[in-house]
Amino acid sequence: MGTSPVIPATMLVVALLVASSTVCFGATATDTDTDGAIRLPSSSGAVGRPWECCDYVTKEPFIRPPRWRCNDVVDKCSADCQECEESPAGDGFVCRDWIFSLLEPPVCTPRPWDCCDFAVCTRDYIPYCQCGDVVESCPSNCKACKLVESDPPRYRCLDVFHGYPGPKCTPWIS
Repeated sequence: MGTSPVIPATMLVVALLVASSTVCFGATATDTDTDGAIRLPSSSGAVGRPWECCDYVTKEPFIRPPRWRCNDVVDKCSADCQECEESPAGDGFVCRDWIFSLLEPPVCTPRPWDCCDFAVCTRDYIPYCQCGDVVESCPSNCKACKLVESDPPRYRCLDVFHGYPGPKCTPWIS
């Protein structure tokens, strides 16, 4: 009765794992802080977001948590932008930095409505939405307002917004 060939192979794999973990995790960089605090990679350098809001955002689909890049053309990149390029049209600059976030970055352009109960949206990750509410008057930032009822006069904002429709006007009561 000899030893099974599985046991030496398993022992070899375990030995290699232990050796590689010692090499990877045993050799740590010297820490100049003496306060004993655990530092995250995001806390080194204290770099802020390269942009606060974005109207034309790109999401990297294969990385988790998602990573986002803003394609807005601005007059000048922020000081926190690491990779600032001139826009292809030559009319400004675009920050090509990626940020990691579970949430979609906020949009810069305000919605054409303050609230909406009956939103119709595409099924895109960042949808195109239109509000179907019939109201007494359209909000001031609505560009296309249509009269839908004449007595009493009721209107609907026909603007399409790239982003989520926002809060509901009528609170849900249980």
